[in-house]
Amino acid sequence: MVGHVGDEQAQASDIELLDAWRGGDAGAGNSLFRRHVRLLFRFFRTKVDGSVDDLVQDTLLGCLKGSFRGETEFRTYLLCIARNRLYSHYKKKRRGFDPLTSSVAQSGESPSAAVVAGEDRARLLAALRRIPIEAQTLLELYYWNGVRGPELAEILDISPHTVRSRMSRARARLRSELASLEGTPVTDLATLEREADFDAWARELAETS
Repeated sequence: MVGHVGDEQAQASDIELLDAWRGGDAGAGNSLFRRHVRLLFRFFRTKVDGSVDDLVQDTLLGCLKGSFRGETEFRTYLLCIARNRLYSHYKKKRRGFDPLTSSVAQSGESPSAAVVAGEDRARLLAALRRIPIEAQTLLELYYWNGVRGPELAEILDISPHTVRSRMSRARARLRSELASLEGTPVTDLATLEREADFDAWARELAETS
């Protein structure tokens, strides 16, 4: 019987699991957590020092308390909540925090050694942490989570046109920060100047994360 219930939950949609969880089915909540926990840890761990367990749990509880009824993809809804929780975290920590101008590095946060394993990845994360956190979030969602177009616009609460212009500025800012980092190889600098090569390089690092 337990196995049968587990099979049903594995085949259930996100909204079905969420509705069951709201109805008091803790097992459905656990299934939803297992399905999306990697996404949430990946979202928070490059932007927050130390444990991100509380932020992950708070994000999932936000889904439980929210009014989502399947109007959009559940992943989109989940990442909207995660973004809001992240910004609330920094607003409590730092007076005057503005995601359009404030960076993770300015707040003294640093990712764990496990996150930055590998010189290229460590260099990329160091540069990402030096650009505004909204730009960092945009680039990480695009390159590391495969979030595109309208979904990006909804998560960041901006228009699709604004996504395109901010993406262009974010890439330029990241290239500048990468080029300024001590020890950046000449071959990397050449890669950063060519957008197609830059995109391929960023996606290749995502596959190793």
